[in-house]
Amino acid sequence: MRFYVRAVSYFFPDWPLVCVWVFLVTLSTAVGLLVAWPMAILIDSVLESTAKHDWIHRLFLGPLPHNPIGRLLGLAAAGFAIKLLQDLLSAVLTLVCNHINYNGLMRVRCDLYRKLQAMSMAYHKSQPQGDTIYRLSSDTYGCQIILGILVSTTVAAVTLVGMFYILSTRSLSLTLSAFTVVPFLAIANIAFGRRFRARSLDCKERDSEFTTAVQRSMSCIGLVQAFGREAEEFSQFRGAVRETIRAGWGLNREQIVYNILVGTLFGIGGAIVFGYGGYLVYHGTLSLGELIVFTSYLGLLWGPLCTLTGFYASIQQGVASAERVFEILDRDQVIADDTHARPLPCRPRVLELDDVGFSYASTAKPVLERLSARIEPGQMVAFVGSSGVGKSTLLNLLPRFYDPTSGALRFDGIDAREVRLADLRRHVALVLQDSVILPTTIAENIAYGRPGASPEQIHEAARLAGAAEFIAALPQGYDTPTTEGGQSMSGGQRQRIAIARALLTEAPIIVLDEPTSALDPLHERLVTDALRNLKGKRTIILVSHRLSTVRGCDQIFVMERGSVAESGTHEHLIALGGIYAMMAGQQVPMTAADLPTAA
Repeated sequence: MRFYVRAVSYFFPDWPLVCVWVFLVTLSTAVGLLVAWPMAILIDSVLESTAKHDWIHRLFLGPLPHNPIGRLLGLAAAGFAIKLLQDLLSAVLTLVCNHINYNGLMRVRCDLYRKLQAMSMAYHKSQPQGDTIYRLSSDTYGCQIILGILVSTTVAAVTLVGMFYILSTRSLSLTLSAFTVVPFLAIANIAFGRRFRARSLDCKERDSEFTTAVQRSMSCIGLVQAFGREAEEFSQFRGAVRETIRAGWGLNREQIVYNILVGTLFGIGGAIVFGYGGYLVYHGTLSLGELIVFTSYLGLLWGPLCTLTGFYASIQQGVASAERVFEILDRDQVIADDTHARPLPCRPRVLELDDVGFSYASTAKPVLERLSARIEPGQMVAFVGSSGVGKSTLLNLLPRFYDPTSGALRFDGIDAREVRLADLRRHVALVLQDSVILPTTIAENIAYGRPGASPEQIHEAARLAGAAEFIAALPQGYDTPTTEGGQSMSGGQRQRIAIARALLTEAPIIVLDEPTSALDPLHERLVTDALRNLKGKRTIILVSHRLSTVRGCDQIFVMERGSVAESGTHEHLIALGGIYAMMAGQQVPMTAADLPTAA
């Protein structure tokens, strides 16, 4: 019960409209119950002149003249009015229902999207993007499916009570005979409900995998074409489609068998009513008009009856979708504000790595071990080392994409886990090696971290990042729209846009992962000079394999096996003759002054 309350709670803000919806459904059903009566009364009271004085006959015949032609025309007009009213109610009902459903869908999607934004990088790296997209686009309909079935089931119950009362006043025995199939319907729906739930979940999983396959294949289409892997990718795609169809066919087969079984039960019920009703008419205990009402109601009866007995089976698709949404909403987001998190005003601070250790959940081997470093405000520092020593992992700890598994990351002595996450991230502007370019204008890309920046500030950031020249050469300059992922730009251009974006922010700490890896020597020097000009104004943290980029740093931390093996200035580390000097000898032509003296 708690699950269903949670699902429909997304529609609580629209509860007045929900009440209107229930009222309109009830009214529409009540009007639908009147549809058969004009014809029945015409047969009994006009064509056969059978005297009837019950309330339903008085309702229709009371306002009409007593002559046959007047009653015939009046009943025809009544039938037309009832049908017109039913159609108008149906139209209004559709509008109200759609308004409620769209509002609820928006709330579910917003809740899920907010939760996905708050989830840690560990979750997003382990979860296929296609699955996330499918949950947001398709599974979020589950709550409105549940609401619709709950409302229709409630209305069906009320409708059955009303129909049972009306029919029982005509013939109680015939009414009871019409309900003889109810126990068998209930058993069929309970049995098939369990199977529908399993099949629906399987379909959801296969559809999610299909979306993931399409997203993955299209996101690397250049790689596919470059290596001639179209046939293999198509084979994988066809396999995903085949699995989706297999799951869909499995559900469809269950539904076909279910429909045949239910149809057979309804046929048996109809035969009972038809045979027994004809018997009662033949013996004069039931009028022909009343039998017509019974047979008309029989068609109306099966719908609510099937809705009521089929509640468990029908709701399973909505339950399967809603469960996948709630699965994410109920996950621990891992990286979150502590209940007593303190504010951290944005200003230059001492950054300290205090015996930091870290290992990913997927492996027991630590990536960082007892890593310690102290970075003063305004310093320009670098972390260097061979691939796999944990440099990029360290950078992901600074904006708290992950938390250390041991030790602490401190800002002015305050543990990063004790401050508000939003305040902490305002301190750090991150430029990743894989630069993210949004499908908007170049100016908006640069100003993404500072939406209120003036055009002059945007242009200055681009100049400092070495991007101004190529932007000026574009037909629309800073208003040039970019494609998804910046595919219309070169790697170096994308990286310079990302650097400009970081430079424009007011973050006191700028973190750059391989900032010059895609730049030519000229623009590498421009970016390096720009970063050096920020010394004393911003704290600059670099990760780079190019030692030419880090030579002017105040401190260089040489990493090996997840910890700092050496630290110092470029000159000090060269003189030390250790790991850094060996790296420098392999990369940078050194002058005699750079070489360590013999002991």
